[in-house]
Amino acid sequence: MLVSFYLMFLAFGVMKYSFTLMGSEIAEDLVKVPHNPFIYFFIGLLGAAVFQSSSAVTTIVVGAVASGHMSLDDAVFIVMGANIGTTVTSTIVALSYIDDKSVFMRALSGAALHDFFNISVALIFLPLEIFTGFLSNLSQKLAGILFDQPTDLAVKNFNGFGFGLDGVVKYLFSNLTDYPWLIFFIAIVLIVGSLKLIGGVTKQALMENNSISTNSLIFKSDGGSLLSGTLITSIVQSSSITSSLIVPLTASKKISLEKGYMFIMGANVGTTITALFASITTGTEYGIEIALTHVLFNVLGVLIFLLIPGVKKFPIWYAKKLGFLAAKDRIFGFLYLFTLFFVLPFFLVWFSI
Repeated sequence: MLVSFYLMFLAFGVMKYSFTLMGSEIAEDLVKVPHNPFIYFFIGLLGAAVFQSSSAVTTIVVGAVASGHMSLDDAVFIVMGANIGTTVTSTIVALSYIDDKSVFMRALSGAALHDFFNISVALIFLPLEIFTGFLSNLSQKLAGILFDQPTDLAVKNFNGFGFGLDGVVKYLFSNLTDYPWLIFFIAIVLIVGSLKLIGGVTKQALMENNSISTNSLIFKSDGGSLLSGTLITSIVQSSSITSSLIVPLTASKKISLEKGYMFIMGANVGTTITALFASITTGTEYGIEIALTHVLFNVLGVLIFLLIPGVKKFPIWYAKKLGFLAAKDRIFGFLYLFTLFFVLPFFLVWFSI
């Protein structure tokens, strides 16, 4: 497990190094896409769906913002889209239960909890960010507090979390400085690989350890489910993996949708840890800002659905409804997956051009 985490931090350092080498000309190419919230939202959604991890996408975004190659105003929409795109994993897992209608209904309902929760949060904050810049402005203020006077002390403290990797990265890639895009590609492979490795080890420990009882420990109460989702995802570094654990549990009736829902909300908080780690290794205020945007988006979203009476029930109701429709006609599950992750994003881009 320690090797997996070191590999992950090494990947952060490689990403940072690749952006440093790219220079101003590459930066101009990266920002040729006009400032359009829907386009960046789609980029985040598709990227997370392909990588099956919002953590990988947000880590890349943190590196781009920290190096000045992407503005915070654009990056915040990529983060929002990534939160929805990461839910494709659990939906795909649910489709594996399609042979049995009743089991498929429960499995797809469990998977859809993550979908509808993240979609609901995006529907709240996407227009709010477009018209007011709420998340980006608040993250800038919080980052400003962290980097307040004395500035040198703040930067020194954050740079202290580099784990000595800068020297290792420069040594490993000293012969590839003329190929920054190759280093960037290696960084992506390292990020995805390390996240999958951490997730695989943790998933195996959870599923094979008979001493872990889902009813008495992880899902004992709403608060326990929320905390478990947060802690496990902060270790796994991928909400895609932890939310996928809910699917077989709901399909087999081991847990209720309500308990799985609290776990998934905790997973949304836990997945922000990766971006925070990545931003700390950059040692820059810009990197901290986009990481804090990710934290605010997920944490405030959870608070809204926990504290406002009645709001919590909406994602659960929609998830049950989707499962019922899929049970009546199982092709609906495939249509749902295709529409949410492909048709809708392309429509948003077409509509916004």
